[in-house]
Amino acid sequence: MALQLRRQGFQQAYALTGGFDAWRQAHLPLEPLRAAEAHETGNQHQPM
Repeated sequence: MALQLRRQGFQQAYALTGGFDAWRQAHLPLEPLRAAEAHETGNQHQPM
């Protein structure tokens, strides 16, 4: 995922040990994906 984000121009995207699920389980901060961003990136996932 981090590599995909870097290819899209995100300079500060890093691979997470344990992945996104580990981040969520550790109760670290998350921001919901806004509808406009989802449309722009082609992301079909529902906001959190």
